[in-house]
Amino acid sequence: MTADDTRPHVKDNDFYLEVAHALSGCQLIEQELKLYITEAFDLVRKCVGNQMSFKMSGEDYADSSLERLIETFKKLSNNDSLVTELRQFKNERNFLSHKGITHCLDYEGELFQSTAREFHDRLVAIQAEAQRLRTAIHEEANKFRGHLWFDAIE
Repeated sequence: MTADDTRPHVKDNDFYLEVAHALSGCQLIEQELKLYITEAFDLVRKCVGNQMSFKMSGEDYADSSLERLIETFKKLSNNDSLVTELRQFKNERNFLSHKGITHCLDYEGELFQSTAREFHDRLVAIQAEAQRLRTAIHEEANKFRGHLWFDAIE
């Protein structure tokens, strides 16, 4: 008997809920990037004032893919390491979104236990990384939020 054989049986519903939880973290990353982009454009609009027209807004990115959001974030931030981390996360998210469940199914559509158990660790890592990246994006936006919300004191 191998060490894997002693691990508990993975229930289908529990596995699918775990995948859904990991995917929700991915969606929250997208939401945080959309908020960052919206607030960055709001700050530009505030700074430009009546000097020129600036019609870009976060609404332009409401239905954008994660890849497009990351590329837009890259243009609005100097945090290259965070952009690199977001790109790596996007690759993991793409695997989860497009192949995660089917990767763990056998030819009869049943959950392949050993693969599902191995995938569990990956799901936990995705969830943790999503939370860490959300916080990092939020902190990056905090660098300019004061300028957005408050007028300069003269």
